Amino acid sequence: MPAVSTMQAVSWAGPRAVEVIERELTDPPPGWVRLRVVGAGICGSDLHSYRRGGPAVNTPGHEVGGVVEAVGDGVDLDTGANVSVEPVAVCFQCYECLIGQTWHCQNRVFLGGDGAGGMAEAMLAPATSVYPLPDRVSPADGSLAEPVAVAVHAINEAGIRLGTRTVILGAGTVGLVNLLVARRAGATEVYLTARHPFQAEMARALGATGVFPDGATARKELKGLPIDSVIETVGGSAPTISEGISLVRNRGTVVMLGAFGSDMSLPVTPLLLKEVRLIGAVCYGRPGPRTEFGLATDLLDELIEPLEPLVTHTFPLDRASEAFHTADDKSSGSIKVRLLP
Repeated sequence: MPAVSTMQAVSWAGPRAVEVIERELTDPPPGWVRLRVVGAGICGSDLHSYRRGGPAVNTPGHEVGGVVEAVGDGVDLDTGANVSVEPVAVCFQCYECLIGQTWHCQNRVFLGGDGAGGMAEAMLAPATSVYPLPDRVSPADGSLAEPVAVAVHAINEAGIRLGTRTVILGAGTVGLVNLLVARRAGATEVYLTARHPFQAEMARALGATGVFPDGATARKELKGLPIDSVIETVGGSAPTISEGISLVRNRGTVVMLGAFGSDMSLPVTPLLLKEVRLIGAVCYGRPGPRTEFGLATDLLDELIEPLEPLVTHTFPLDRASEAFHTADDKSSGSIKVRLLP
């Protein structure tokens, strides 16, 4: 009987606990590829799972960059290619897929959630979900394509364009990446809120017009200035949706990216009287001829220099427990923590 190949992979091990275990290394099925993972970022949503204890059955990690090492039947992709990974497997046949809203596919598998992700030495992904990286972007930095794609989707939903004035609530990875993409889309004034001094310093370094400690202070300082859009990236139990509705101008847009721990009360009277558009935005899709993830991967070519300083900490795979602890503890000064399998 032939020996079974194995790999090292991160597994959830209870609240605020992960471990590195052996999992079977499998060949890619038809239409799929196997990657040698080079970089896997820890996302805020990973930290939500970390705090409550995620399902041990699957490998986490949906911010992934790597190198194609094997391809299944029917895949026209060279081994050795450096790629980013859009961490979803979809059917391309349901109504949602046919209108470009692939994240809402009725048969979707989220790689790193209900499917195996990239905090491992290797990962399987559909060939339709991998994107060749620009030549000057390393496979480890390919893991930044995912948060950039989240920002591309948010900026599209907010309608940000040349001349827009926007406020971003939160200066973690998602907030800071939205700052860069908003600027790239043409926003002329971008204000941020930042809870920690090191986040405020990074926001200023990346070109924020102004930085405030919270939404209430931002509203006081920006009073009378018409804010076209607000992008909320904090979630948890923060009052940021109410702050966004308060900050935005009449008929402006508030985009919600943050994941909240429970239902939040809304100031429905200002929402109504100001005719505010409140939009939930999750992940990415294909609103036009290009996928938002493909556009994000291409944007790495011009954004990689300002993006690289966001990666404040890196750890080998066998120190995954330390990596998660660092990402969860903002006194460490962490913005983006990356595993290097």
